[in-house]
Amino acid sequence: MIPYVLGYDDPSRVAKILRDADIIVGIPSRNTAPTIAYVILNSIEGLRKYFKKYNHAILVCDGLSNDMTVDIERTLESRYEEIVIVPNMKSPGKGGALRTIFELMVQLSEARALILVDSDLRSITPEWIALLGCGALDYDLVTPVYQRHKYDATITNFIARPLTTMLYGLDIKQPIGGDFGLSRRLVKLLADSPLWTAHPWFYLFGVDIFITHTALANNMKIAEAQLKAKIHEAKDPSTKLGNMFKEVTGALFTLMFEYEGAWSSNIPQSITSPPLLDEPKVPSMKAWEVQVSIENIKRRFLEGLEEFKKYYEKILDKEIVDKLYQEDVVKNGIDLESWIYMLFDYATVYKREYITSRRIRILESLLPLWQGRLYNYIINVADLDDEEASKIIEMECREYFKRRNDFITKYLG
Repeated sequence: MIPYVLGYDDPSRVAKILRDADIIVGIPSRNTAPTIAYVILNSIEGLRKYFKKYNHAILVCDGLSNDMTVDIERTLESRYEEIVIVPNMKSPGKGGALRTIFELMVQLSEARALILVDSDLRSITPEWIALLGCGALDYDLVTPVYQRHKYDATITNFIARPLTTMLYGLDIKQPIGGDFGLSRRLVKLLADSPLWTAHPWFYLFGVDIFITHTALANNMKIAEAQLKAKIHEAKDPSTKLGNMFKEVTGALFTLMFEYEGAWSSNIPQSITSPPLLDEPKVPSMKAWEVQVSIENIKRRFLEGLEEFKKYYEKILDKEIVDKLYQEDVVKNGIDLESWIYMLFDYATVYKREYITSRRIRILESLLPLWQGRLYNYIINVADLDDEEASKIIEMECREYFKRRNDFITKYLG
């Protein structure tokens, strides 16, 4: 089941190491030579320090890196026998690596818990492994809580978190955080899911929201882990998040109709938060500042207004379109209420379109509107610190939830 690829482990060794593991750390990697050793070494220290009674393994699934990533992994493997390295032969993206990890865990081991951590982390500590691993022994899904710069996680804050909170009434702060703890029950459900072959987004960056919504739709036990600062390769949303935006948003819109029966039949009366796991304590670090080009963000917004005007006239309600081209919006970006109803319209149109190429174009037309919403947010939080800005995001989630019935009427109508 594991092909032998030169430079990666022999399948028989992989099977031998995984067979006796109680806890597995899965790491998807691709061209992360500067950080991969730091991630692996902290993972090993966390396993050895906090899970002494358990057999464990580190399963790295590499996306055919063309830098020194695999060489570094092989050097560490020669020192730590619990490391195995396999190629991601399923896709060029993260989702293919995670599907490989899920399948290997289910088919080759009896492991009770899977810890997933990204390979570009600069702030991971052994305590991350403890929180995610111990949580996965008691819950089905453990998602992270990070302390982040106010301009970081913009896809999370303006799309993934508020829509997830609105649908299920559970305020998961980082539904696409990437660093997760999963029970064997959830891993098996994901490994066997028919959605892999139905939609392309889950093989790419859409995999994280796939994990979260699958747990929610199946009424699984969810907790959050206080991991504090996430320091990684943060990207300027004005220039470097286009593909991630389409993949995450496309996956989320897909999950909304695939799991429609789950969230539409459950009517939460208010927003609740998952239990927070915060022992052992993670050492405090200061979140890295994310540099954004507000000029580029505004420019991309305005260019999108010109390029996609015909799309907006077809997708959005007329009053929203009229407002979108008014001087105040052009000057200050898209306000919260308009953005909420834009997302409602887009999710609905996406559901009713069956041709993938057209769905991609729908997502491409939404991207400039997201830039317009981000531009308005940057203006409004310019004088706020990170904690104050996070309160704004919490408030916005409540505003989505208040309009849940409006969304259901439109989406199911």
